Amino acid sequence: MAVPVEARRCLLQIDTLKTVSLEEYVSKGAAHNSHERGIDAPKCHPETRKAVQENILSHIGCGEERVLWLSGPAGAGKTAIMGSIAEECHARGWLAGSFFISASSMRSDRCSKRYLVPTLASHLLELNIPNLPAAILTSIAANPSVFDKRLDHQTEILILAPIREVCKTADLSKWPKVVLVDGVDECAADEAREYKTKHERQESKEANHREVLSSLVELTNDPSFPFRIVIASRPEHAIEGYFSSLPFGVVTQVFLDDKYSPEDDITLYAQAMLTKIGRDSGLLGQWYSQVGKALEIEDVPRHLAQQASGQFIYIATVIRYIQDKSGAPHKQLEHVLNWQPSNRSNPFAVLDTLYLGILQTSPNPARLGYKVFLESFPGEMEYLLSPLVSLVCIVGKNGEPDFHFYHKSLSDFLKDPQRCGAFHIPEHGIAEHINDRYIEVFKNKGPQGLTPHEEVLDRTLQDFCINLSHILDLPHKKQYDASHVDWWLSHLPPRQAEDAARRAFVNVHQNRQRGVFPTPFLQIPVLAL
Repeated sequence: MAVPVEARRCLLQIDTLKTVSLEEYVSKGAAHNSHERGIDAPKCHPETRKAVQENILSHIGCGEERVLWLSGPAGAGKTAIMGSIAEECHARGWLAGSFFISASSMRSDRCSKRYLVPTLASHLLELNIPNLPAAILTSIAANPSVFDKRLDHQTEILILAPIREVCKTADLSKWPKVVLVDGVDECAADEAREYKTKHERQESKEANHREVLSSLVELTNDPSFPFRIVIASRPEHAIEGYFSSLPFGVVTQVFLDDKYSPEDDITLYAQAMLTKIGRDSGLLGQWYSQVGKALEIEDVPRHLAQQASGQFIYIATVIRYIQDKSGAPHKQLEHVLNWQPSNRSNPFAVLDTLYLGILQTSPNPARLGYKVFLESFPGEMEYLLSPLVSLVCIVGKNGEPDFHFYHKSLSDFLKDPQRCGAFHIPEHGIAEHINDRYIEVFKNKGPQGLTPHEEVLDRTLQDFCINLSHILDLPHKKQYDASHVDWWLSHLPPRQAEDAARRAFVNVHQNRQRGVFPTPFLQIPVLAL
């Protein structure tokens, strides 16, 4: 019997509502082919990493263990390998879902565990599997609080229960074969919590790593779950400890060591990219060989590969630096070949030397962390960061500011005073510097580099007033007074001024309730509240 038109309309509305509730918890940028990751997302250069890719693809096709763990040190090329595996699996019709976790993306949905399972469920929705989308949406409707539950409950409600319902009558041979999850070590601590120490935050982060891994492994323990799972991460303590605790035969590990001949692959990549740079720049033949001969280096690509010591991030950063338009390619290459590590016992010595060399090309690299609204003169951001474009993204694909490191290893480098030396700034130093800049902007009645666009200006001024109330225990020598507050409130639109003042008042008094007593520098007019 045909379903009445009105009934069909109601069913469509219900499905739409359920899909919307799911999409609120989906990280669209985490998919292997997302617009956010872009066409330049890390992938293996043609003819490189062939052995390890064939190993992984073979396991996906017919491996005994349901879980494969791809591991290796920072910069070994794990994400590039996972990117290439994702592309190949997608082309073969094997890919059921993917999540590329990324701390450097500066987006909470790319590094928070709460988006993982809903995102994978949304990828299953997009597959051409009869009845599975309806089963997932029905399960969401029956469990509307699922997105606030633990990951093991989410996997049961969003993935396992719908699959059990559908697979009874399904031809599983036509289903995809694998789910890919990259960068588990970059999954962040719970941001909703307050942490008194770094140790507490690290404990939360490691607990999240274990919860993510446990939820993925538990999926494969269910006989109705038809997919294998490939997980990539650094071999960090909590992650390695979790995998070591599993019974034999649950997981197989692929570790990126010398048996996969990284030096040969890096040499091939370096030669191909240096040739391309020469072609794009109008340089003849093997131009890099001439640079090498002047420094008594016979084979430049092989030399760079030996320097890399298996770290693909090293050669990727070298190539970005040579491609940087701020200098001629042969001069940039000459700089790289001249930089020598001072401590060969440090496993990151060569990478650290490369980072130091590039950072030192900035006019004032210690001020790398300025935000646009904290510029002390117009154009300061471009002045400071333009020499560092091989390390830091400063403009997104849409032309808007987009600040992030290209690789997490740079963040690790800058946080370790033993590695980065004078470039290390402790957290309290960063906080003091930002506090000082807030007060200068406050006294100067606006940041020097602020965009004149009215909408952006209004929002920035409002956010500044609200955030200023978090700056506590200010010394009186800063020479601020109530007239500064009056100016700011008078230059905000009335509704924004009212909101900024109210929220600033709340921020100050919340800190008092926690036992923090700020210097009384914000005398907020009663009428503004």
